[in-house]
Amino acid sequence: MKLRIMPARMGLTWMGHGLRACIRQPMGFVGLWGLIVCAAIITCEILAQIGVPALGPLLVVSLMPLVWMGFMLASRRVLMTQRVTPGVFLEPLRGQPSSMKWMWAKLGGAYLLATLLVMVLADAFGPGSDTLATAMKNAKETSDLVTDPNVQSAMLWQFMLTIPVSLVFWHTPALTYWAKLPLGKALFFSTIASWRNLGAFILFGAGWLGVAVVLILVNSLLAAVLGSPMLVNVLVTVGAMWMASAFYASLYFSVVDCFEPDDTSGIHQPVSRSTPSSGQA
Repeated sequence: MKLRIMPARMGLTWMGHGLRACIRQPMGFVGLWGLIVCAAIITCEILAQIGVPALGPLLVVSLMPLVWMGFMLASRRVLMTQRVTPGVFLEPLRGQPSSMKWMWAKLGGAYLLATLLVMVLADAFGPGSDTLATAMKNAKETSDLVTDPNVQSAMLWQFMLTIPVSLVFWHTPALTYWAKLPLGKALFFSTIASWRNLGAFILFGAGWLGVAVVLILVNSLLAAVLGSPMLVNVLVTVGAMWMASAFYASLYFSVVDCFEPDDTSGIHQPVSRSTPSSGQA
């Protein structure tokens, strides 16, 4: 398996591939995202009701690598003109030996520990959880929170610490599932692939940040034009779900383009190039 260095402009190309894949089966991808959100909310609520509220968020975070893999499989299905179904989330586990299932458990545990470390460091270097709790308690509107310096500082620290963790784990699900690499090697190759293609990933992130900003501006415009808060909330919620779905759909393209096609790695099988218009990846 050989790493491939992509020009920075490929970040926007990955983004475009994800958008086009989501356009081809919008209900499929939005349905996947809606299913994940609903499952997370229900799981957290059930665990809270039985007296272990902290377990819900921890479980949701530990399952995120499996969710990423499911969306990558969904994008591959679109390129092969197959229907996207919720079964993509079970595909990495279905028919797999116990060693592979244990690998997913280890990967989820590693990602959970990394996420907890980010939270601890953000709390230590940022304004702190007590200050944030006070800001949230005193805020009368969402705009009060957004403009609060303490909240902005906390979000900045969280963002800066999350980026390196995301890049370390970015390719890891695909490398463990398709390339059958041990967790340590998968994390190593994922880190190297992300670092060597950092320009593309910076542009990739900037592109999606721009989409989020546009969504916020559209929200303000619709609120001024329509004058119906309920309708605006529905439209913005649907738009946000579609944007999130398109982002996750683009993960596949950002992963496969960072590695040379290899018959033994499995990453590019059964398709060979990430070009949605041609039906290949």
